[in-house]
Amino acid sequence: MTMQRGIYIVFGSLAGYALFGSFAALGFAAVALNLLTPLPAAFVGMRCGSRASVFTVVLTTLLVFMTSDLSPAIMYLVQFGIPGATLPWLLNHGVAWDKATVAVLLVMVVVSLCGLFVVSMVVGQSPIAMTGEMIGKEITQTTAVIQEMFAGADLPADQRKEVGLAVEKMAVFLQDAYSGIAVTVSGLMTVGLVFLLSVLARGRYTVPGKAFPEWKAPEQLVWILIASGFLFALSDGLPGIFALNLLVILLPVYFLQGLAVIDCFFRRKAFSPFFRAVGYLLVTVVNPLPMVVTGLGVFDLWADFRKPKEPKS
Repeated sequence: MTMQRGIYIVFGSLAGYALFGSFAALGFAAVALNLLTPLPAAFVGMRCGSRASVFTVVLTTLLVFMTSDLSPAIMYLVQFGIPGATLPWLLNHGVAWDKATVAVLLVMVVVSLCGLFVVSMVVGQSPIAMTGEMIGKEITQTTAVIQEMFAGADLPADQRKEVGLAVEKMAVFLQDAYSGIAVTVSGLMTVGLVFLLSVLARGRYTVPGKAFPEWKAPEQLVWILIASGFLFALSDGLPGIFALNLLVILLPVYFLQGLAVIDCFFRRKAFSPFFRAVGYLLVTVVNPLPMVVTGLGVFDLWADFRKPKEPKS
């Protein structure tokens, strides 16, 4: 058993290292692969125990440090090591997957803020100023990549102008909503990690909590969503930016609830896995279906779309 655990740790570390390095090797084409970085450590933790996931994360961090630098190693540890080690620990202790996801997200946010404060103290710079510089650099790189994508396209002058204005608006949105986007991406990555762990379980371990077709967000959360919408619509400046970030975080929660409603419908109608996969893809990427699904998730709190209809007498 010890030998088997050691093999899992070694291969999990190598897989995590390869996934983490995929972004540097392939760029934006490897975003999806990069987000899978915590999966090997989390799977090892579910398969061989929580301590095994910690060893896997530590070994992966050492590999990143030895082959690159301290900064990428810290980046791996905060962005991927925390969910890779913390999530299986919580799940193995019987914490429901939705509560475990929130807990992991809170740990990531707290550790990131503490690390930012420590680094700002070391370099002698204000945390706010340093955060602004980091966000500005990320936005500049993102907009530069998008502009390069359209630079080679043979577009008329008016369409080029429209693309330029769209990129400028996107840069302003990213500047205002960067914090909410960062939290949302980390949260969705953790939810995806839970999903993949459940797929890989195959009876070897269990993921505690409600099945996804039965899952609902806490009822009180909808009032925060409504208040954020009003605050964003009626306010400018810092209150409006704060409300925007809340909306960026909360709307995906209700998209997931709407997706759970659709999943429940698909399963009741006994649609095939292939048909369900196509349906999930369509409601995720085809505009305006994501907003329709989000609205479905919001109104599910009152309409209870998953409640079985009573047969008419």
